[in-house]
Amino acid sequence: MTVLPRPTLPSARQAPSRARRALLCALALLALLACGLAQAQEWRYRVRPGDTLWDLGRAHLRADVPWQRLQAHNGIDDPLALPPGTVLRFPVGWLRIRPAPATVLALQGEASVHPADAAHRAVPLQAGARVQAGSVVRTAAGASLTLGFADGSRVLLHGDGELRLDRLRAYGATGMVDTRLHLVRGRTANSARPARGPASRFVVDTPGAMATVRGTEFRVAHRDARTHAEVLEGRVQVGGGGRAVLVPAGHGSVSGADGRPQPPTPLLPAPDLSQWPQRLARIPATVSWPAVAGAQRYRVQIAPDAEFAALLVDVHTDTPSLQFAVPGDGRFHARVRGVDADGLEGHDATRAFEVAAQPAPPFALAPADGAAAGPRPRMRWAATGEAMRYRLQLAREADFRAPLLDLADLRRTELRTPTDLPPGDYHWRVAATDADGRDGPFGDPQRFVAGPAAPGPAIGEDGVTRGRDGLQVRWPAGEPGQRYRFQLSRDADFARLELDTELDEPRIDLPKLRAGTWYMRTAVIDDDGYAQPFGPAQSLRTGCLACRIALGAGLLLLAL
Repeated sequence: MTVLPRPTLPSARQAPSRARRALLCALALLALLACGLAQAQEWRYRVRPGDTLWDLGRAHLRADVPWQRLQAHNGIDDPLALPPGTVLRFPVGWLRIRPAPATVLALQGEASVHPADAAHRAVPLQAGARVQAGSVVRTAAGASLTLGFADGSRVLLHGDGELRLDRLRAYGATGMVDTRLHLVRGRTANSARPARGPASRFVVDTPGAMATVRGTEFRVAHRDARTHAEVLEGRVQVGGGGRAVLVPAGHGSVSGADGRPQPPTPLLPAPDLSQWPQRLARIPATVSWPAVAGAQRYRVQIAPDAEFAALLVDVHTDTPSLQFAVPGDGRFHARVRGVDADGLEGHDATRAFEVAAQPAPPFALAPADGAAAGPRPRMRWAATGEAMRYRLQLAREADFRAPLLDLADLRRTELRTPTDLPPGDYHWRVAATDADGRDGPFGDPQRFVAGPAAPGPAIGEDGVTRGRDGLQVRWPAGEPGQRYRFQLSRDADFARLELDTELDEPRIDLPKLRAGTWYMRTAVIDDDGYAQPFGPAQSLRTGCLACRIALGAGLLLLAL
């Protein structure tokens, strides 16, 4: 099948040159010849048992073409005797033509259609929607849309794209479909099924004019007055600006602002994705692959299906690596290709992989990354749901090759080390297990520095208030949920305690104390019962100073 390029007409302000006029006349004559050939083309049908001429005529011929013309065209003497296996010839011009709307096979993100009879009205698209000829389909940035056609051909329209469905028609029940699309802007990936007859066509035009023969896999992009065509299977003819080139498989062509396609050049080879993990336990995940010689950047696409009908990820990266996220667990498919200096995208490399990142790792609360902690730190994290259990690891090294603690089936969202840790750097991380027993990935390791315990709150001189009925002692408050331990003694080493009590508030009211020197100190008790070290002791002298002086003088006089 010969496909003619679309001629480029001269502007109204510029009269065409003689050469251009000659070229246009030649193209017009070729077009007329092609139309005549199309009229002379015939679809062939092999008779099956039970077939009759009138049944075949009713199924395939136009209403104004009687079955008797089919009988005469094929030289059939007896219309009641059609031997099975006989080949009948149907002129294409006699065949019944019916509309063959496209179907939205998959949709990711937002897309809309502007119907042919109401171009000013945008109708949101959904999977399964039918799109009629003359409509314009548009995708939002980051979206993707796959259209299916009556013969099984497909078009994937990328984000921020606009595609006009110029012609969508089928020839009766012959299986021949005539599909003609115009890519206003954006990028498409196209899969055209092999022709099922002489009238089968699949054409994708751009402002730079591009067409395809049947049985091809190719991509088309048009933006900023440039058209890129990349052929993966079959051959595609690219025409514009009075020039046409035939692009074979594994090659691409770029058309500039003048519409003239450049000679085909080889596409970049497919990247090597063997380093891409087959199973990812954490999302977001970072993957990498060896650089492709000549690649200026890479396009990465991720989809839930091997046909890449709905793109969850469709991004460019300047380096052969990418950090990405996908929604939920399951099996996914990746497609990566290099992009050369002309913007042509190369051969695809695909990789199937699984994501088992649920349940998600809990969010670590304390000790935070880089924080200082005491010798018995309490590791706390956020709950990830009901009926969840947790696994915690503590290690000296960030790779957790030899964990000091590896505890599973934890029901609470905290754990204090059972013994004091020697001073130094430590790393901890936590994972979740859901009610069905699925183990999720560990969260990011958190590093902390274990050191000596911080002393408890100090009782300053301004923390003691003397009153007629006794003393009120106050100290700085701790964190919510903490309690306090208060000790009072006559001895500086607190060998003998006059008072040892626990309090909910950072204060205590004391009755009048006997005259003399007293010592007091406080410690914090965490809500898990762990008692932190006492703070510095505060001394306090009580009694009447004048009375003590008078008493001392009286005792001295008695002695004399």
